[in-house]
Amino acid sequence: MQGAVDYSLIALQPDPDSEGFWAAAREHRLVVRACADCGRRWYPPAPLCPRCRSFDLEWHEAEGRGVIASYVVVAHAVLPAFREAAPYVVALVELPDCANEDGEPVRLAGLLLDGEEAAGVGATVEVAWEEAPDGAYTVPAWRALGADGEVWRLDADLGRAEASA
Repeated sequence: MQGAVDYSLIALQPDPDSEGFWAAAREHRLVVRACADCGRRWYPPAPLCPRCRSFDLEWHEAEGRGVIASYVVVAHAVLPAFREAAPYVVALVELPDCANEDGEPVRLAGLLLDGEEAAGVGATVEVAWEEAPDGAYTVPAWRALGADGEVWRLDADLGRAEASA
């Protein structure tokens, strides 16, 4: 079971492209960048649309549910804030309600709060909010909801992926 992240050791410094994302997170809203001209959605936020190069950008509010597209179990924490949390899972989550017209998904990476037992490609997750102790920022993380179908997990003992229902 993973421990807690010590957010007091992280001094978050949003830049002009990401400050809207962090402002929404403080309100427990998950947002991704969207182009007002062509409708393209993406993450991480950037100063212009990757499709049409427009600077007319807005924020699209996501439902806050997704599916794990990939994940990694981090056994050795590089940052002191994550030392007590190790081993912990970082999940790459696909947001179905943010998919683009061409089918390209929007994905966000984040901590899976339930640990390695809940991790699996295809598992359904929802956003959960981790608060910095001084209230300076709020971080979106993920909480497992289970699976609607097959989930693929890495079998650490065998070094291969296995499916489970």
